[in-house]
Order: sequence, then C-alpha cells, then structure tokens
Amino acid sequence: MSARSLVRSPVSCSAVNECFTYNSRRSRSFYQCSNTMKLQRPQVAQMLLPRKLRKSSRLQTAIFTQRQIVSNCCSDLSTTYTEELPNYLAINVLQDQSDAKQENIRKVLVILNPYSGFRSSREVFYKKVQSTLKLSGFTMEVVETAYAGHAKELASTVDFSTCPDGIICVGGDGVVNEVLNGLLGRDDLNEALQLPIGIVPAGSDNSLVWTVLGIRDPVSAATALAKGGFTPIDVFAVKWIRAGVTHFGLTASYCGFVADVIQLSEKFRLQLGPFRYVIAGLLKFLSLPQYRFEVDYLPLFPESNPKPKSPNENFHDQLFDGSKVKRSTQMDGNTADNWVTRKGEFLGILVCNHFCKPAQGLLSPVVAPKAQHDDGSLDLILVHGSGRLRLFCFFVAYQFCWHLLLPFVEYVKVKEVKIRPVGSTHNGCGVDGELLQAEGQPEWHCSLLPAQGRLLGRHPRT
Repeated sequence: MSARSLVRSPVSCSAVNECFTYNSRRSRSFYQCSNTMKLQRPQVAQMLLPRKLRKSSRLQTAIFTQRQIVSNCCSDLSTTYTEELPNYLAINVLQDQSDAKQENIRKVLVILNPYSGFRSSREVFYKKVQSTLKLSGFTMEVVETAYAGHAKELASTVDFSTCPDGIICVGGDGVVNEVLNGLLGRDDLNEALQLPIGIVPAGSDNSLVWTVLGIRDPVSAATALAKGGFTPIDVFAVKWIRAGVTHFGLTASYCGFVADVIQLSEKFRLQLGPFRYVIAGLLKFLSLPQYRFEVDYLPLFPESNPKPKSPNENFHDQLFDGSKVKRSTQMDGNTADNWVTRKGEFLGILVCNHFCKPAQGLLSPVVAPKAQHDDGSLDLILVHGSGRLRLFCFFVAYQFCWHLLLPFVEYVKVKEVKIRPVGSTHNGCGVDGELLQAEGQPEWHCSLLPAQGRLLGRHPRT
C-alpha cells in the first residue's frame, strides 16, 4: 500500500493512535508514511499546549512540535491542517525572543592598534574576530589608535554608558597597559575598577592573555569573549618616588639588561616588528655594560629571610660577587616590617605578577614558576653578577626552565620592592613592554594592588 493511498483512506481512532505510537519493528516505508501524515494534520477538538516555552538562544531558536490528542474519530486524514496558534501564544513567543536578545546584548569599546606585530591587527579583527562577537550579541564601537598613548587617552575619557560591558584591546601587551593606566587614572576610580578588559592577541608579545587565560590565537580569544565570565587579576604599581609618577602594570617590571633591550628595540619597531627584540638583544649583548643597583624588598614570609652575612662566609662572596647584605627594621604602627637589602652588580632585576609565559617561541619557558596572577604577592628574581658568559648561561638555562637552579639567581616572593640605580647605570624601568624614563638617579617603588583588575574571559580549564 503506497503512502498516498494510506493518507486518503478513512481510518478509525485506534489507527490514529497507533500512528503516534513508536514500534521498532515497523519498516522504513511505514515511517515515511507517518512523516507524510504529520504534514497533513486533521482538525481536532482538543489540543494540549506545551507546559513551558524555552527561551530562544543566541545562535538558534528551538522549535517544538505539538503533539495532538485525538478524542473524536476523523474520517478524512487528507484534510490540510490550517488552524493557527492562539494570538496570546504568538505574542508570548515574540516577547520571549525579544527579551532573550535584549539580555544577550553586550556593549563594548574595541581599541585596535593597527601597528601591533606585523601590522596585521586589522585583518585579524575584521576577518577572524568581529563576526564571532556579533553573533554572540556584542555591540561594538571600534576605534583605531593613531599615536603612542592614544589608547590611554581613550580609556581615560570614555563614557562608561557607551561600553558598560568592557573594553576589548586588539594588539599586544602594550595597548592593554595603556588602557589599564587610562582607567586607573580616572576620577571615577570605583567605576573604572569594575570595567573588565578583554584581549585579542595580535601583537609582538601577548604574554598576559597566554599566561592568565591560556589563549594564544585570536580565534580562541573570540570564543572566550563570547562565552563570557571574568578573571580577577592583581595589579602592581611602579612609582617614581621623587617625581610622584605612578605607572600600573599586569605582567612584569624589570631593570638592567632587559630594560636596555626594550629601549633599543624601539628603533627597529617599524622595520622588524616582533623580531626587533632578537636584534636588539644581540646588539646589547655584544656591547654589554655593567649594571649596579641597590635593591630593597619586603619578603612575603619574614621568617624565610636570609640571615645577615657573616665575615667567615666566603662562599657567599663568591656566589653573589661580593654584594652586601643587610637587614633593617621599620616600624609602622604596631607592625614591624623586615626589609632586606641587596647591593652590587646585577644583570637583571625582574618583578613578576604571574609566571610570565611568552606566547612566542617553541618552548614557551616560564620566568617565575611560583607566581600566580591572583596570589596577592610579587615574585622577585635577581640575576647577580656581570659578564657575557653569565648572561649567556642564564638565557640558555631559561629556555629549559633551569634558570632558577643557577647559583647566581635569587628568587623570593615579596610584597614590595625598591630599586635604585647606582653610578652610571641606565635609570630606565620597563613595565609590560613599556619603558619608563627618569632623570638623575630615581628610586622605583613597586607595590601590589590585589585583585584590582578584571579580564574578560576565563581559562578553559576552569
């Protein structure tokens, strides 16, 4: 019997009920007939509406079919079903969809640095990221930076009512740092602290988003932004005490060899892009100067402070090249803070806010393996001594994460750090890829602001 003859023939109520009953023994042709019957539904006396209407999602609307319960026998199943849903039901469905879309709309400001990396940030955003964000319910205002410091100016003057759901940075760690300093420099600081920052990696260095959120490419960043959520992160402040200038950061602060490389690399930004750090590092390595600093730090765990140097401890002089060690106690109310001082030659001084895993490179070594972005402490790494051989050994060991095992490397978790260049040492201090210049012999004071930052997105493992 064909499907066409089955539809047109009159059947009893029991036959209709049997059509809606699942039987695994029925053939495929019978189910084809059942599908034809569904398209031509009879007039019925009673209809049960669904108990609950599911809200429409952002990407697709779930359509539910209504099962009909036949109470009276129908003599002709070929009659086309034309009865529409009640008006009040259609209005509720439309209103439900409108409310769902309204809840999913997120207004953000997108700050795009067209000069980041290989100047491909425009292509990265418009071809790989923008469509995903639009489908996820983002309403975006895109602004491209035109000069250094433009992102900081935009963040410091933006009306929060136009971007209540955050600011998305397209570029490297530099544009993120500018946005952070623009927000924390506002008069309405409380509102600025609540505004999250999203990151789309498209720059020379994207260590922050790779370390904290585990995101290495723009497509993964767009997916993380679409999923939503926030990740709290500590913020550190680097203050030039004499001038009263404060600069904020999220990744790391550094003095010595790394700061000199950052300064020299700016000369090759337009020509070499991300490879400018390699060329600047080689040039600075061949003309390596001596760096002398005086470092004061406040340990996170005072009981683990190193003891004062004894005159009989000659091995200590060999280990730290004769750097002087002394301890001082400063009283602050009823609290005694035990400061530790280091003086001497240092190839580098690194103050890390998280474990600083570079996004570029094959091995992706970790600078500070004990650091976490929300642990309420800073991680201080002191590379004692001078000379190309020692610097070469440090960077080779760093590629395999063995650098903390070297005898001339000191690693301690701290609350605050004070760094003072001595003599003709370069007085610059790097913060998240940006170099801070000072006159004379400045004192850089690095302190922590626990959980004062918010990043859009969550780590995929959380």
